[in-house]
Formats: sequence, C-alpha cells, structure tokens
Amino acid sequence: MSIVRANAPRYRAARRKLKSLLLDELVPLLHYHRKYLALLLRSAGRKVFTPDGTKVIADPSVSLVSRRGRRKRYTQKLVPYLKQVWEMASTVSSVHLVAFIRANRTFLFKHPQLKSIPTHLKHQLLTVSHATVDRLLAPTRKRILTYQPGRRSPHAGWLRKAIPVQSYAQKPTAAFGYLELDSVFHAGTTPGGQFAATLDVTEIETGWTELELLPNLAQVWTEQALKRIIRRLPLTPSGLHSDNGPEFINRRLTLLARKLKLPRTRSRAYHKNDAPFVESKNATLVRAYVGRHRYDTAAEIRILKRLLPRIGLKHNLFMPTMKRDRSAQAKSRRRFTTVTPYYRLAKSPNLTHRQKVALKALWHRTDYFRLAAEIDRLCLKLDQVHRAKYSNQLRTAS
Repeated sequence: MSIVRANAPRYRAARRKLKSLLLDELVPLLHYHRKYLALLLRSAGRKVFTPDGTKVIADPSVSLVSRRGRRKRYTQKLVPYLKQVWEMASTVSSVHLVAFIRANRTFLFKHPQLKSIPTHLKHQLLTVSHATVDRLLAPTRKRILTYQPGRRSPHAGWLRKAIPVQSYAQKPTAAFGYLELDSVFHAGTTPGGQFAATLDVTEIETGWTELELLPNLAQVWTEQALKRIIRRLPLTPSGLHSDNGPEFINRRLTLLARKLKLPRTRSRAYHKNDAPFVESKNATLVRAYVGRHRYDTAAEIRILKRLLPRIGLKHNLFMPTMKRDRSAQAKSRRRFTTVTPYYRLAKSPNLTHRQKVALKALWHRTDYFRLAAEIDRLCLKLDQVHRAKYSNQLRTAS
C-alpha cells in the first residue's frame, strides 16, 4: 500500500499515456488487477464510510487490500464428519442425506465416530443444505463411487463411421425382414460389474419379436445370440438396425452382417425414437415379466435362458399387438391394426410357401395354456432365486 500511496499523486497528475506506462510498471510488481490498481491510484487517501467504520483507501497500515465476500460457514473441517454420515447412509444423494441426518438426529450422534464432534460442527450438520453437501462431497464421490463411465473401444470410432445413420423418418415404408436390435440391461440400481442383459430383436413390418439372454455385454455373446435368433426366425432378414452401444458396434457383428449380406444402419446418438418398434417391446415383453432387478448369478442366468424365448413365442403367436399402417394409402389418416404378429406374417406375400408351412406347424404344435403356465412357473422361480441371493448375502454378513 505504501507503493500505491507514493505513486498516487504522480498518477493523478499524469496524462493518459503516462498513466498507462505507470500501470505497466506497477501491475507486475503488485500483482493487482489493472482496473483495481487504477482505482486505488485515483482514490488513494480518500475516506469512505463502511459498516465497519471509516476507512482510508490505500492506507499504509492495512496489510491486505480487501476482504471481499462473506466468510465461509461450512469449511473443510466439516468434511470428515459429513463423509462418515454419508457412508452410514449408504452413499445416498445429497437431498436424501440431509433428510437422513435430520430424521435420525436422536441416535445418529451416539455413534462412536460422531461422539466427539464439536458442538458448532454438529449444528452445521443439522442445518447444512443439499447444495452445500454436493459441493463438500464432490471430491470424495469422484474418488470412491464404484460406478465409472465405460471406456470406448479404440476401434469403435471407425466402426461407427462405417455404419450409416438412419433416423425414423428415413426408414423404408416397405421393409419386410428389416430387424431392429436393442439390449435391455438387468443391472438393477448398481450398473457396475458384470450383469445379464436381454437381446431384443423386432421385425418392423409384422412386429415379430425374438428374445435371447446375454450373460454379459461381451460382443461374443451378442454375436451368438443373434445367430440363434436368425436361425429361429420364420422369415428371411433383410437388414439390421441398432443403437450405438458397444454390444452392437463391434468387429464381430460387423463381420457377421457382412457374411450374411445384411446391410446395417444405426440410430442417432440419444435418439431412442429412431428405433421405436423394438423400444416399444422392452417394457411389455421384458420388464413386465422379469422386472428391474439385478441378475448376475449362474442360477438366474439359467432361468432367463429358458424364460426369454418362451415369452417371445407367446407374444408372437397369441398376443395381438396394435400397429400403425405405414402404407401410402393410410398416410392421410391414422389407421391401426390389432392382430397377432403370427397373423400378419401368415398373410404376408413375402413369405415363401415353405416358410408358411413351417409357421403354421409351429402354431399348431404350441399349446398356449401350457406355454403360459411354464412362463409363470419360470417367473416365480426367478423371483425366488433372486430373493434367496440377497437372503444368503445377509445371512453371510451377519
């Protein structure tokens, strides 16, 4: 401040060019912002009235230039105690953590690691907001949370560029055999680690849908599941459309499509409506039967392998689905047909005589009531195995 006070008269008496040269000399020396230093030089020695009393600008007795902003209330001293409570609450969100602290205040501070907390920090834990919790716990969350974003394959870039993008508006009107692919994750609320998934394949003209289990998201399982589905289809596929997931954008599926001479397209990133036909099946054919639980054990995978193809068979042969007529005659108004995929496929002129005979034989030898009872039994068994998994974990932990 003594330097500012000594140069102030010279600055005020100088012309514009000399003022600029003086600021060029003092800014590197004092490390002040140029505008702030110019303010001090113009106002040095002037008295100002503040809530803390009368102050003199550029007073040599003042060691700091200013103390702008209010003092922080929630400092790093609170973080160890906040982290302890957050871990006790099973690393919930900040909104839930604030409610957890206030709802359990009667016994929370009896914990051995919270008994010695200072009174003012205890009061801060009871009054902290969820925004402050997010700010204080941000480094901790980044370091210890189990879920980390997946790393893309180094080859995914050129593979993705090799597959053309196709939006919903660009889909062909007459595209018999055009297959849409999607995967349904069975990860529950913890997407880390290995978990099962369902490969959902839908033919867009008839709504015929096939389901296969993926033990995990490795590309080899997607390739094998797609091969089984294509062998099982009662029609000849004419194209493949998928999203941008690594289970579809990989070398194995690229080579398989090339071998089968099936053209591939993909959706735009974050545009689920580019594949609406298969997306509409995820809830009714998968989630409605197996729920949103996490399936990652060998017993659960064995049951899902038997269950999923039976669900697809039931809906293909016996369950009517509503489907919009995409023909040119129906563009002027919305027309919907509500029949089974089997009926649409049997009436299609694109099936060969041999394929129609095999399709009718499949319908005649399938008993709906026996199939529905088998699906119910497998769903019940899957639920029992899933519950037993967590019961055994609790019994082992205790």
